[in-house]
Amino acid sequence: MRHLNPDFLQAFALVCELGSFSAAAERLGLSQPAVSLQVRQLEQRYGLRLLERVGRHVLPTAAGEDLLAHARGVAGALAAADDSM
Repeated sequence: MRHLNPDFLQAFALVCELGSFSAAAERLGLSQPAVSLQVRQLEQRYGLRLLERVGRHVLPTAAGEDLLAHARGVAGALAAADDSM
């Protein structure tokens, strides 16, 4: 993955927000394996665990919390750019 994909950040943020890969997938209109793959690719890109799976719930790790803050900023910047056009 050469460039950071904002769609992957969106999927990651939704998994954090909803606490579930399946719920995030449903909201995005994707399959659960597709969302899992996007998050896994982010983890591979950074060489860090971003999410901790606890039973059926998912929580961000410390690194995940940091990326989540950036993901929210990127989402806001993209929305502002879209609104200005």
